Amino acid sequence: MNTPNKDKDLPEHLLHHIILPRLSFKCLNRFKCISKNMYELISADTKFAADQSRSGSADTSSSGCGFVYMTHSGLAFFPDPALIGVPDPSLNFLNSTSPTKIKLVTSTNGLLLLHGEFSGTKSLCVCNPAIKEMVFVPYVDREEKFSCEMGLVYDPCELPHRFTIVDPLANHHTNDILYQFDVFLSETGKWTRSSQKVNIRTIFEPIKAVCAKGVIYWLCGKFLLWYDAKKDLAGSLALPAVEVSMLDFVRYVGVYAGEIMFLCVWSGKIMVWRLTGGSRWDRLHAARWTGMVDGSSFIRPVGFDGRFVYIVVPLKDKDNTKRLLSWEAKTGRVEEKGLVTLNEDWRGDRIFKYANIMARVPQILHGTS
Repeated sequence: MNTPNKDKDLPEHLLHHIILPRLSFKCLNRFKCISKNMYELISADTKFAADQSRSGSADTSSSGCGFVYMTHSGLAFFPDPALIGVPDPSLNFLNSTSPTKIKLVTSTNGLLLLHGEFSGTKSLCVCNPAIKEMVFVPYVDREEKFSCEMGLVYDPCELPHRFTIVDPLANHHTNDILYQFDVFLSETGKWTRSSQKVNIRTIFEPIKAVCAKGVIYWLCGKFLLWYDAKKDLAGSLALPAVEVSMLDFVRYVGVYAGEIMFLCVWSGKIMVWRLTGGSRWDRLHAARWTGMVDGSSFIRPVGFDGRFVYIVVPLKDKDNTKRLLSWEAKTGRVEEKGLVTLNEDWRGDRIFKYANIMARVPQILHGTS
């Protein structure tokens, strides 16, 4: 591939805002060495970072996107670590006191929210592993065990200089749970308690936060718990009804093109719904596992990004190494993605969508909590 030259032929706006943002993360890292102007554009220009993040998040099949999860040795990625190309999956740049105890809490638009001990102090960390930037967030320990179900709101296109962390607090009763929300704003550097309260008739606590258009969603039994960080509003909505035991099916919430998608797999069946208008579920796709791949009785969904369902099939005599395949919900097309190693410490509910972005990590502007 020829090295781009902004001084020849192509208008600057075309090169900077249309062509360069579509290149792979690895190419962009190389091009930073061409000149000081190119370095500043790729490393520090917020408009360029927004264009690149928008392009890089659009298609998990070609633009360095995929899923991230944590192992004892650091971050791991699928479907293709070489495609994703994060420079330092070990997270050594964080200088953690106990690197093997870092927990991946969630991932939003290229930023990771981590929990661990840094410089001898337990805290949260918001980082961009692609460019090795981070900021540490004070966290007030409570008497109860730390929860890994916080959500992170970050939009490099609309609000590149701020992020919000939301912690759903559960107050258990006999047949229901009352939720409140602690909220951290990077522009104030403080945790505050939202006035919003949500009561859900369930015994299941929320898991695996995902974010779409400034709203965080958690799976909560047969419901979605949600919190709107822009409006400081919260609520819940019922998931599509499936007449099967909660123990007999797998559920995922994904985000595609800014829309919340819900995946349900049970008894050899798979269905995908889209949340429309904030309250209505429209069923989009349905299929059966039978005949989809060899060994279909043993396949297992491990990730869902709203467009592709990633599934693993065990290999004979290999406990941790699996075949990885993708199923495109719209077309039903199945593609081989190679092999993936899922270690003993791997947990399906701790896999998050990820895409490399060049965006800087927003700094905490005022004080601490």
